Parts: sequence; C-alpha cells; structure tokens
Amino acid sequence: MRFIKTAFTVFVALSIQAYAGGGHGHEGHMEGEFELTPDIVEKLHIRWEKVSQKEISIHKRYPAIVKDDLTLSEAVYSPVEGIVKKLFVKEGDRIKKGQKLALIYSPEIKKLIADIKMIEVKVKNLKAVYEREKQLYEAEVIPYGRFFEAKIRYENALGKLNALKESLKAYGEIEGVNLVLKAHIDGYVAQQNVVLGDSVDLSKQIFRIHSHEKLWVVAMVPVTDTRLFKKGEKVLIISPLGKTEGVVDFISHKVDPETKRNDVRVIGDNSKDTLKPNMFVDLLLSAGKVKGLFIPEKSVVLKDDKHFVFLKEGEHVKPVEVVLGEKIDGYYRVIDGVHQGEEIITDGVSFLKSRFLAEVEGH
Repeated sequence: MRFIKTAFTVFVALSIQAYAGGGHGHEGHMEGEFELTPDIVEKLHIRWEKVSQKEISIHKRYPAIVKDDLTLSEAVYSPVEGIVKKLFVKEGDRIKKGQKLALIYSPEIKKLIADIKMIEVKVKNLKAVYEREKQLYEAEVIPYGRFFEAKIRYENALGKLNALKESLKAYGEIEGVNLVLKAHIDGYVAQQNVVLGDSVDLSKQIFRIHSHEKLWVVAMVPVTDTRLFKKGEKVLIISPLGKTEGVVDFISHKVDPETKRNDVRVIGDNSKDTLKPNMFVDLLLSAGKVKGLFIPEKSVVLKDDKHFVFLKEGEHVKPVEVVLGEKIDGYYRVIDGVHQGEEIITDGVSFLKSRFLAEVEGH
C-alpha cells in the first residue's frame, strides 16, 4: 500500500513540467497538491513561515588552529638547587593561583636559615652591649669612641641579618627548611617533569601550567583580506564543540612562504571549554549586511538541477520551482518563484522531499 494514502490526499499526480495559469500565478510548479491534516502536521513536526524581507549578515570563513595563550602559561622552576621532597599536584590536575605545587629541600636554604639563627643571637648580644655602652656614655663613664664602636658592631650585625633575611625571602615561601613552589595562575598542569627524589636546579623545568580560560586562535588569511580585520574587533569561532567569541589581537606583518597567507591572531573566549590546543576551527568575520527576500536553506530541495520549495496554501502544500541567488549564512536569496507574504514549509521538508521525489520517480 502506498504510504501517501495515509499521509496526504493526492489531487493531481506529480510530474515535472512548467506550471502556468491558475489562481496562484506561479510559474514552475510541480503539478501536485497535498492536503495537510492536523495529525500529519503534529506527527511529522511540519512547520512553515512566511517569506519576508530579511537583513542577513555576511560572514567570511577562514581556517584556523587553536594554540596556548603564551601570556597565560607558566613554566615552574626551582630558584635553588635541591631535591623534590613532596609533590602536591600531578599532570592533568586543575589548580588555582597560589596553590602549593611542591616542596624542595635545599642544603643552600638550610645553611641560610642556620646562618640567620646564628646571627640573630649575635645581634641580640651586640644590642645588649650597645644599649649598656650607651647608658654609660650618657652617664659620662666611658668615652665616645668606646660607645661608637659598640654602636657600629651592632648596626653591622643587624644589617647582615636583614640582608640574609631578604636573601631567604627572595626564594619564596619556606616551610621548615623546604622551599614551597606555588602556582601564579589558574589553570591545569599540562606537563610534569619530576618525581619524588629528583634533583632540580635553575635549568630543570618542574611543571608547565596552562590557563585555558582564553586561547589563541590563529587564522590563515589571504593577504587581500587582512584589511578586513581590525585590532579589537569581535569575531565568531566555530569549533567541533560549539561556537564562541574572540577578539582580534594581532595581524602578522609576514606572509607565510608556503601558504602565501597572513596569520591573524585572535584571543578566543574558552569559558565554555569549546576550544582545545591544536584543534582545527573556523573563524567567521562579519563583512557587512545585505537586505532582500531570503528563504532558509533547509526549506529548499534539489531535483534535476532545479530548486523547489513546498508552498502552503491554506491546508494544501505543493512543490514550486524557485530561482535562487547567492547563499548567505544558511539563507538563499529569492529571485523568482515565491513572493513576500507566502508561506513555505521549513520543517518536515525531508519527508515531503522523499514523497515528492519518490512519486516523480515512480510516475
């Protein structure tokens, strides 16, 4: 049994030929008319809309690749030679600014702490001598030279103590005799290069941390199109994981010798995790707007190199040939075939297309 008997009422057998005359006044109709019932509309999720004048944004699309934002990356080194005493994080962990990463035991720091303790005792004793000598000098019991010598010894020791404390402070936070390494940015541990007990020094990278709240998106743009980009301008980024926005940050002054294109760097918003380093994406740049009679791309079907839409007149639907212009952002400009105010099917077209084509082929 042909399904069309349960779905539509066939008024005229479908055949491909030019349509002329009739109350509608269209040329290029596929002669054939279907009656929509409320049940069919509901079950097949058929929707329609009026053909109308629209203002469509024109976008240019460029291939691009996602890279780490080097201004939001951190390489973690130990500022002193030592041994990895404890690790608080591992590769892949998400971390916060100020979070502990590792403890480094350093003989140099241990000696510095010991020297500070020793000189603190010396400073305490020299201060007591200085204060006693000051009292004796003020009482005119001792000469000025003896008081001045005690004052100099105390101040020199105090200066040395302060210098040692500043040296220790320059290394960062200290726990006991261990140096604490902390993160300076939010992000995640992209690389871990040490295990417990490893020796480290100024040349040994311990961790690499990346913040992925923002990422660089580098587009490869034809030289003639670089004039369309302005620093600070917003653009749209299309990735396999969704859409996000970016801001043009830099336009390269060099042309790639192989591709003959310019690199345009965009800072992409990755707050919804739609971007990942080394991912291929598309960059969409707004290139103005155009006004005209447009219909959605999804409402158009192709048969024998001709374009058709399904025109709704009351409770009836019929295929109508249309002449289309350029396609812009999912819409076709209409040159001829349908007029403003008429209703065309926009959802459920795939079912209508299958019935339409099946009937033509079986005719």
